[in-house]
Amino acid sequence: MSSLLNWEEGVLVESANGSEVWRVSITDSASVERVLYLKKYFLYDSKKFRSEFLKGAFFGRSKASREFGNLERLRGFEIDVTVPVAFGEERSLGRLTRCFLMTEEVPESRNLDQVLMKELPEMPARLAKSTRQSLIFRLAEATRKMHRNGFVHRGFFFRNILISGDRFNRVFVFDAPRGRKWPGWLLGRKPEKDLATIDSAATVFFRRTERLRFYLKYHEIERLTSEHKLTIARILKRAEPLRARQLRRLGF
Repeated sequence: MSSLLNWEEGVLVESANGSEVWRVSITDSASVERVLYLKKYFLYDSKKFRSEFLKGAFFGRSKASREFGNLERLRGFEIDVTVPVAFGEERSLGRLTRCFLMTEEVPESRNLDQVLMKELPEMPARLAKSTRQSLIFRLAEATRKMHRNGFVHRGFFFRNILISGDRFNRVFVFDAPRGRKWPGWLLGRKPEKDLATIDSAATVFFRRTERLRFYLKYHEIERLTSEHKLTIARILKRAEPLRARQLRRLGF
């Protein structure tokens, strides 16, 4: 475990906010090369420690442990995820100092926001339209499976969704340490947070009718009732504070 926490070989994909993500290649016992992602979290500074005090730093499960468990849970719902391989923690006198999560690479995948920003605009208009429709259907299906099983992601942004396949026909969910499964009687309106999150940047990539189609597919209905209209109003209200930040992150 210590060697993984100190690992600095391969490609450093991201380093920010007390974490690092490495893309590493290893050869397994069958002499097959595997590509894995190693995400490391550090809790050295007091501010980071205070924010994680009840989230694994002293009490509860670490971020790596929570994400490992959530990815396994989502797999149980037959949702495509970045397959978790291992996680580990380093503690000193009971205090969490470092932890890691290792997942398998999804071959030939890219973040949803990159697909929407770079690849769709280069497609012929008819192909781009059909691809958007396919994405809407797949996203609605994955989101519906999550919520019908009582799971709320709580970080369901475009950047945390991977797209794979020749026709962008597979959707993979990842980066879910804040996710939680709720019993039916406590679930209530909590899924609306995910719907607001995923809609926060959708306005620049999808037409209003396409965003509505996502909602209809998600609920497996053909037309809105008055209750659905109220739900959409709440979702849009929750999405608005997120929208400016997400669009700014994407360069808009």
